[in-house]
Amino acid sequence: MGNFGIKDIKALKEALPKIEEIDVSPVEEKPKNYATVSLCCLSVTNPFRNKIIQFVIYNKWFDRFVLLVIVTNCLFLAMDKGVDFVTDNSDTIDLVFLCIYTTEMTLKIIAMGFFMREFSYLREGWNIMDFSVVVLGWLSIIVSSDSISGIKVIRILRPLRTIN
Repeated sequence: MGNFGIKDIKALKEALPKIEEIDVSPVEEKPKNYATVSLCCLSVTNPFRNKIIQFVIYNKWFDRFVLLVIVTNCLFLAMDKGVDFVTDNSDTIDLVFLCIYTTEMTLKIIAMGFFMREFSYLREGWNIMDFSVVVLGWLSIIVSSDSISGIKVIRILRPLRTIN
């Protein structure tokens, strides 16, 4: 039993079923598109920011959810004067969508950085438009003047992002 030689090992190898080789080549990673530091205090190694980066930048469902919200918002904008429920609750509906867009913007700012470094949130054209829509949306709620109601028209720009 103690004499187990090289011939025995070769015979054992041949007797065992062949195992197909598995391709272990590195998977192509998504290129880094976020700043090294966010909001002057959150580095990439910060666990909180790292979770946000994984959720916002590397999770394909985040973008899909945002696009679904944009399409839903378009439907509500189209039904604004035609459906009584939407017309009666337009302020509440606007606030709900504005809160969702604000959450998206905040998560992206935490993940990408705000504006100071390369790949930051405000270094991309679509994000500048999103930021403007969110800020003007909150401005229209805070000021709530009839002269500001024209700002709500800017919300129509948001669906342009689905083209991207």
